[in-house]
Amino acid sequence: MVFDNSVPSDVPSREGSVRLAVVVPVYNEPLIQRTLDSLYAQDARGVVQHYVVDNGSTDDTRLLLESWLRARDDFPLTILEEGEKGTGAASDTGFRRAIADGYTVIARTDGDSVPSADWTTRLQDHFKRQPTLQLAGGTSVPLDDHYYRWGDDVLMSSALHTLRVMMAVGYLNPHYLKFVAGHNMAARATAYEAVGGFARTAIDQRDEDIDFSVKVSKMFGRSAICIDPQLTVATSMRRVRKYGLGMMGLHHIVPQLRGKIVKTIDVR
Repeated sequence: MVFDNSVPSDVPSREGSVRLAVVVPVYNEPLIQRTLDSLYAQDARGVVQHYVVDNGSTDDTRLLLESWLRARDDFPLTILEEGEKGTGAASDTGFRRAIADGYTVIARTDGDSVPSADWTTRLQDHFKRQPTLQLAGGTSVPLDDHYYRWGDDVLMSSALHTLRVMMAVGYLNPHYLKFVAGHNMAARATAYEAVGGFARTAIDQRDEDIDFSVKVSKMFGRSAICIDPQLTVATSMRRVRKYGLGMMGLHHIVPQLRGKIVKTIDVR
């Protein structure tokens, strides 16, 4: 069964607002309903379309999605399928469907993440007020799940800032200073198409969110990217718990080691 609850055509957007859609790539996410609950609780949910892209889940993720949606037939959500494995491939499928459906700004979060209640409203406001804005990101905080440990709040608050600097220095490329994380981002549809979108890759091959950010920065300039500290998404520390902070750093900074020290960095 395919669910396609689109935003009703007779529901008006807020005066001067952008047409916003949210894409969520998923693969074997037993707690996906937690992410959906956070999107359902958004201030702007009535005029925001959602696309969940099932990346070939082998567990009951699809059943959880359909069960959740049956109880909320007022929620505008379309379930898509993408058989090519990889968050890049799944996200690209969702973004391109949203663009084809006429949405002008496409946001993304992940199946292990929980956006704050004002997330979509803040994104709409940013793109409404800043015509030259092409890409937006924000702050990541640790999700309070069973992977959470004392001190994760401090660790998470500095991790992205440190990684941006280390990658900019390591690659001698200042565009890395403005990369945004895939679980907390939004891009203008025209910019997405102009740079070629996400690479249709898996996380063990490339970090499609970082690569995409760098492409936007190169084409439009770093001033076209906004990182709003108040744009908050909580995300699971499950990958850090499994591989450790050092290994995660090597994964990003020394891509030549991927598949050698650790065969896979994908916890799903």
